[in-house]
Amino acid sequence: MTSENNLDLNRINASIADRSDVFYWQTDRAVEPEEAGHIWADRHRYFTDDELLERVNAVLPGDKLASIQPLDQEAQTNLGNVSSVRVGVLEGGDEVIMRCFPKGVLNGYFHAEAAAADKVRAAGLPTYQTFAIHDFEGGDDFAFHVLQKLPGFAIRRWLEQHPEDEDSLIAEVGATMARMHTVSVTGFGPFDNEKAKTGQSVGLHETYAQALRAGLPFNLKVLVDEGIFTPAQSEAVAKLFTDDNPLLQVSDSVLVHNDFADWNLLTDGKSVTGILDYDECVGGDPVSDIACWSTFFEPKRMDAFLKGYFSVAEKPADFEAKFELLRLRYTVSKMTLRIRRYTWSPSEDVKKRIENGKEHLAQSLKYFEI
Repeated sequence: MTSENNLDLNRINASIADRSDVFYWQTDRAVEPEEAGHIWADRHRYFTDDELLERVNAVLPGDKLASIQPLDQEAQTNLGNVSSVRVGVLEGGDEVIMRCFPKGVLNGYFHAEAAAADKVRAAGLPTYQTFAIHDFEGGDDFAFHVLQKLPGFAIRRWLEQHPEDEDSLIAEVGATMARMHTVSVTGFGPFDNEKAKTGQSVGLHETYAQALRAGLPFNLKVLVDEGIFTPAQSEAVAKLFTDDNPLLQVSDSVLVHNDFADWNLLTDGKSVTGILDYDECVGGDPVSDIACWSTFFEPKRMDAFLKGYFSVAEKPADFEAKFELLRLRYTVSKMTLRIRRYTWSPSEDVKKRIENGKEHLAQSLKYFEI
């Protein structure tokens, strides 16, 4: 099967949903940058509203979809870059969100996302209920996920209008993440999507170190080929993630969101009213979520975030060392993503992010005396 861009979708679908060697899916997914550009650059064009309404109603139990709101690519529901997100209205008047994957492409993680959200909601935190999941069945079919529409404004949008609320809201974000980290899961790394169909959140790796090494040789090769790391530096970084590193001797696994950012959190201006988008969630150490969060924002944000986080959770004795190690792992991954994206879609924004990443990597190498 080929797409209109002559992509070999059979080959892509044979591996794109396999997360066994994936640390961060957008980085490590088995798709070349040019292919990803073709698939996701215009992710809203794959189906008409009538087609979406018909397919959703074929699988939606109970109250059916009455209408779909016009596509608004600037809406806060479309701040991400993977799914086409649409808002629908049920016959009873309630609004729902439909997260739609590109036509012809296997998703392979919607059930894992739903199971994670169910656990977060059971822990008393504000997140969505899943109403239906449809898996890609071949041909011109497409996968989609129908879920509850939560109240609130995306934190990114709120802070654009109310910058004076940043410190208090970021402290709330930290506290909310800490509460989410009370959710225990089994195993480490990405979750088994098949087991998630029965509500289980089971990581694909037995140890935390194994989960962190997933995709690492590939990531390091990209950085060496780009001249950012020397071969000796690459080897030294790899040795930080061996089984005998005491920082990686983690026995208890918790739900790690991996994208707990301003565009995936809703607010009323005072608290977090919604946690969204679990498509990168994994089982891991709580500090990894903090390290991931830190790569999205300026360092000055960390004080308020950590103040909120550690108002709920106890600060580990090895926090600083573990944070530095895990931030290095995330930065290596994100730099791989940025470099590969730049080869297909060069832009000043991506170029700036690459330069910032180089600075962060230099700081990490200095910290670890590499």
